Amino acid sequence: MVEWYQNHWQALLLLQALCGTYVFAYAMKRRPLFWLRLGLSTAAGMAGMELLAAALYPRGFWAEIAAISLLYLMLIGIVCLCNEVLVWTAMFVVSSGYMVQNIASSLKAILRRLDWVNLLTGSTPGVLLVDLVCYGGIYLAAYFLFRPYTRQGAQKFGNKVKTVFSIVVLLICAGMTRLVRVGGDYSSWAALADRIYQILCGCFILLLQYGLMERTRLARDVEAMRELVHQQHAQYEASRESAQLVNEKYHDLKRLLADLRGRVPVEQLDQLERHVGSYDTFVHTGSDVLDVILSERRSLCAQRGILLTCYVNGEALDFVEELDLYCLLSNALTNAMEAASGLPEGERFVTLTVARDGNMAAVHVENPYAGELELEDGLPKSRRDPQYHGFGMKSMARLAEKYGGSLAVKCRDQVFALDILLFAPAKPAYRS
Repeated sequence: MVEWYQNHWQALLLLQALCGTYVFAYAMKRRPLFWLRLGLSTAAGMAGMELLAAALYPRGFWAEIAAISLLYLMLIGIVCLCNEVLVWTAMFVVSSGYMVQNIASSLKAILRRLDWVNLLTGSTPGVLLVDLVCYGGIYLAAYFLFRPYTRQGAQKFGNKVKTVFSIVVLLICAGMTRLVRVGGDYSSWAALADRIYQILCGCFILLLQYGLMERTRLARDVEAMRELVHQQHAQYEASRESAQLVNEKYHDLKRLLADLRGRVPVEQLDQLERHVGSYDTFVHTGSDVLDVILSERRSLCAQRGILLTCYVNGEALDFVEELDLYCLLSNALTNAMEAASGLPEGERFVTLTVARDGNMAAVHVENPYAGELELEDGLPKSRRDPQYHGFGMKSMARLAEKYGGSLAVKCRDQVFALDILLFAPAKPAYRS
């Protein structure tokens, strides 16, 4: 390998590990003057690694462990200096970045066992080409493999348990790989086995790290879904009681106005009846739950200037549990109303269709929208509640699956269409 590469490998190690770190940290919020901070801190870190290498020469087991630890601290400092992140988050992405760098370095060492690759690394262009293939290829693969976790910035990397686990395992593996090199008998086959071990161990640690993260995310999502269902249940009970109260008061007022005929001038009585009639928003679909939902949404649509058109057979959904039905249609109509409200008056509409054919019930909702829709896993994300961001559509999809059906969305000409299929359980056949 070219002489300059061998003489400055410690500084290059920091640069390579930093590139690996930003495979995981690229989406995190940057501080002002990010590129200047990054350039100066990287130059200072590389100079520090050169001084460290000179201070720890000749190398030994503890010297290498100390060098890795100090390299790790430098990388954490660079990330914290350049990005607005917690120290725990910086520690997590640095451990991931160092592990990816170690995988790429081991791959390069294995490839150098081939004569033509070893010959290629004897020149500056050749060693740069080999580095580009090994480090660039591994970093690119890691970018796409872990992008579902890294694209949201620092939201998922602040768990202290995961961070401590990552650091401890990283240091243990680094120590074990250096222990096997202690002593004079270190054959080429032992070196190959060592490199293969490092690659497998690195892949295992990364998958375990992000597997734990996925498990934590799923647990958090389940808890959030439970809280959302609890809130919707409370909202349904309140809406039902409110709708019943309004309906009762409306009929009381209608009876009172009927009793006043002949005692109050006709013109005043007609005017009062028109005002009272504006509160008659209660609808009758054949389903108590649908009546509550549509009565509530009809009033809100009137306030927002949204034309709500319903073709609904409430009995088509008689097999759906009350709370499930409320969550399903309440979320669908609220999302539709929110999207339609962003358009000018006269262009706002929401259409709801509920029909049934045999044991299959179909729900179709249409509404216009402005701008671009933000999708996640094929579903639009709701902005109504930041705490439960996107859980409304996920909850609807889960409910559709509960009844053996599916949920699909389609956008065309700035019109959003939601289709939900539900299947009623088959009735047992009775024999005489």
